Amino acid sequence: MFLWLWLIGWSAFVLPLAFASLRGWAPKSVRRRTTPWGIRVRGVALLVFWAGGLMVPLLRQSGLDTEDAAFLGSIVQAGFLMFGAGLMVGSQLGEWFYRRAVQPKALDETPGSGGRP
Repeated sequence: MFLWLWLIGWSAFVLPLAFASLRGWAPKSVRRRTTPWGIRVRGVALLVFWAGGLMVPLLRQSGLDTEDAAFLGSIVQAGFLMFGAGLMVGSQLGEWFYRRAVQPKALDETPGSGGRP
């Protein structure tokens, strides 16, 4: 019973957020500081988190031995969560590098200092 409640609750919580991000829907404050591709990458990361959250309950229902399912589930779930976290961090780093690239050169150089130190 708990497994089915987990599957339904986890899907009802994460899937709407993931699909909204994939479509580019986000609050105004997020759209102001994030590019559209960054929002979509975070939507893909949410889908990866969703799949990772479903691994353990699905493996328990698969009929594997309890110890085997727990071991395999923990390895696969950790892999999914690390991949999703990597997508999130990569998106954030991409945003940071993008902002640094489009930042005007005049802001880096102060008058009278002779340029960058």
